[in-house]
Amino acid sequence: MDDRTVEKIFAGSMETLPPLGSKVCRIFTSSTFTDMLMERNTLMESVYPKLKEFCREKHGLEFQVVDMRWGVRDEATDDHLTTELCMNEIKNCQRLSMGPNFVFFGGQKYGYRPIPSMILGSELLMLRDALLNMGVDTTLLDTWYKKDTNAVPFVYILQSISTILVNFMNRRVPKLQAQDAATWWDTLAKMQKLLRKAAQACYNTHKMDKEAMHNYFMSGKKLRFFPKFYVQVKANTR
Repeated sequence: MDDRTVEKIFAGSMETLPPLGSKVCRIFTSSTFTDMLMERNTLMESVYPKLKEFCREKHGLEFQVVDMRWGVRDEATDDHLTTELCMNEIKNCQRLSMGPNFVFFGGQKYGYRPIPSMILGSELLMLRDALLNMGVDTTLLDTWYKKDTNAVPFVYILQSISTILVNFMNRRVPKLQAQDAATWWDTLAKMQKLLRKAAQACYNTHKMDKEAMHNYFMSGKKLRFFPKFYVQVKANTR
């Protein structure tokens, strides 16, 4: 703690208090699920228990692992909150962990590529116009993205799956639930293609930069891994 901060504290200012020292090493593990199943199971069964013991006995630390394979509820999928939940948990690991906080396992698969749960109004209208100029029907996007004028500037919100496919969360009738789930994944694939086609067209006509276009192509894993979200922490805080 520097002298200036100490002086402010003695003067009654509590706004710039340094964070309390952490006794936790909390790590978020990220990978595609299917091609890293054996590795993640092995870590959970054979490695993490030893790390917990080592951290506790040698350093007096609590070792924690966050693996979202078992932590994402169906309700989060319904509301398109999976990516947001993962990003928030990564930030939580960065805040709590006194050491490493993120581990990425890369394999042959690129990973699930979600569509945005919210799009700036002006951007979606631009994407929509690009599709119409190519003679592409935009009914699907118009059905699933609804305008929210409470936001400033206004945005378009991807609707909860169950508001349109009413049996998506119907666990009491598994057959109907499975039908709506299949319909959703088919619909998602179609919307992915529409948004990517529109984004590519906007980029080609210089209406959208490469980074904005790439938002419609990248996987959830890449979104978590790359430094757009990553808060660099000074070495002297670790």
